[in-house]
Amino acid sequence: MSVLDKFLSEGLKNTILLRNNSGFSHAGSYVTAENNTLLDRWHLGDFSSVEYTISADYDSKNREILKCLVTASLDKSNLKIYSRCATNIDLVDVEARVNNSYVDVLIQPKTPKLSKTKVIFTAQYFQAQNPLVL
Repeated sequence: MSVLDKFLSEGLKNTILLRNNSGFSHAGSYVTAENNTLLDRWHLGDFSSVEYTISADYDSKNREILKCLVTASLDKSNLKIYSRCATNIDLVDVEARVNNSYVDVLIQPKTPKLSKTKVIFTAQYFQAQNPLVL
């Protein structure tokens, strides 16, 4: 039995089953929230929408997590924050900008005092089902 077999197996309907209530943990490289900091970029020919979980950490007393959805066409993007939980105050704003090629997901601190807030994210990318028509 491999190490992965200890945690993963085949689930119902072609899913991956996490054994023993195991889960995923996230850490790693972060960006700091400055004005218009690039969090992620994806190309419109590759993906049509993305679901993000964004974790922001200013200090040990000020932390938050956001869930948001982004969808885009060649000339329009839409970002919806559908869940937000903070220990004290909201730390960052999130925005999506599109051009004819890609989508940029940008963050910035809610106030200048909150610059240097550390931010990490996870994403689920949903592939475009139709080719781009220019």
